[in-house]
Amino acid sequence: MKKQRGEVGQMYTIEAIASAFIMIIVLVIVVQTTSLTPLSSSFTNQHIKLELQNLGNDILVTLDETPAMSNTTGINETSMAVPSLLKRSVIDWAVFSYYDTYTWNGTAFISQYNGSVKELNTPLTSALKFALTNNSIAYNVEIGYPDPGGYNRVSKMIWNGDPSENSVTVSRFIVLHNNRTEIPPGDRFDGSATMPVLILPDIGGGAYDFHTVIEVRLTLWVM
Repeated sequence: MKKQRGEVGQMYTIEAIASAFIMIIVLVIVVQTTSLTPLSSSFTNQHIKLELQNLGNDILVTLDETPAMSNTTGINETSMAVPSLLKRSVIDWAVFSYYDTYTWNGTAFISQYNGSVKELNTPLTSALKFALTNNSIAYNVEIGYPDPGGYNRVSKMIWNGDPSENSVTVSRFIVLHNNRTEIPPGDRFDGSATMPVLILPDIGGGAYDFHTVIEVRLTLWVM
């Protein structure tokens, strides 16, 4: 049973989220101008996969290139890079949302294992709901990362079922750092006697600003 943590203030600039959604809205409109009906007479299966691949890539790129406001306040962060909306989403899942596996229940992203954990609500989930859920496109999100032993691990962030054979997977690599705008000092634990193991281990050894490199994998398929 994972321990409940105190509420952590999370702030995103309205301008950042608005600009990201403007880009995503444009992408969705473009996709909606063509039918995504599988194996239709008008479009081949390969064309459908290409449409999904482009949409998935554009979602990840747009969020990764849009800066977000830090979840910290009252500190001087002028020397620190402001994380992107994509990075902010991963941090919120790993550090503040108990790194559970979440699923869409028709109204919200809820934990599959712990009903007491609050809903997952990040810029990434908002973008996926708008661009994919509302357009009958199914999806999963997984996070790939190296463990301290050098092995590659994969954890499920969002899981909505096994993909169809016509699914496509796109990904985006991001770097996490040890600082107040990304991985807070109190959350850089790696299995001490009083703390559980952080799902994204600090492979930099704690002595460097570098924390780890992760891969955000988005799998899409038409329902």
